[in-house]
Amino acid sequence: MAMKMRFITFTATAAMAFGTALAAGRPTQEFWRPQQLRQVTIDQPAARSFGQGQCSHLVLDEKRLRFFLEHARAAAPERYDQEMLVDDCNAEGRVELKDGRRFKVSIDNWTGWGSISDDQRTQFLYCRSCTDILEPGFGFQPAGRRGSGSRD
Repeated sequence: MAMKMRFITFTATAAMAFGTALAAGRPTQEFWRPQQLRQVTIDQPAARSFGQGQCSHLVLDEKRLRFFLEHARAAAPERYDQEMLVDDCNAEGRVELKDGRRFKVSIDNWTGWGSISDDQRTQFLYCRSCTDILEPGFGFQPAGRRGSGSRD
């Protein structure tokens, strides 16, 4: 009987670990849609760093926030944890959808990562075209359209 219980415990543990490993590799399902934006608000346009990053020249505005949301895709939080930079500069804004739901949007400058949150959950977003999005000279070019026809 004890041997049977150990086997069941081992099988259950292995199944949970396998399911977690599969989930970590795939993005979460989106709980919002950028096409439904009613309003964008930038409360604090100046970027800040949680480390020693120099952020005073970086600014978030409505155009940058909308570009990020238009081009970002849902991504697994584990990828964000692996790719985040401690000294990256970060800026935040808020969006309201046409159905009245409100979200906080956080954008990291150097990595192309960000997140969107409501009162119940946070979804991590990755935008390949959004590296350095808070820089004054950001080009607003979607991935694959930069330069002379080269693909990212």
